[in-house]
Amino acid sequence: MMKAVDLFNTLEDLKDDEFKTFKWHLQQPNILEGYQSIKVAKLEKAERHDTVTVMVNTYQLHGALKVTKKVLGMINRNDLAQSLLHTSSGPEESVDVSDVGETSQNRGTPSSQSKGKLLYSLVSMEALSDKVAV
Repeated sequence: MMKAVDLFNTLEDLKDDEFKTFKWHLQQPNILEGYQSIKVAKLEKAERHDTVTVMVNTYQLHGALKVTKKVLGMINRNDLAQSLLHTSSGPEESVDVSDVGETSQNRGTPSSQSKGKLLYSLVSMEALSDKVAV
């Protein structure tokens, strides 16, 4: 499954002038039907990793992939679009073999829930300590 690092690696293969043109296309209205343009200020001084972050925040990962492929085609870098396609063309559904045979009751809390609970606990503890440290 594709990750943001795959988009970053693809942008790393662009020459500086190609990268500037890539960012310019992201700022144009109707870059891809259903996808908004990105404000100039967000990309003006953005390096490659910043650009990936802005794209993923704006379009989500799947949308960022679609927009990247479209723009790569527009700047005549179909070679990169193809290699990105191969990177992301793995099975849509990945199978986690670590939990084969387990039921949802004995898997425990998913890590994202655990992180959320931990963050909530830390924020609560900070708020409590602020009140106590008078």
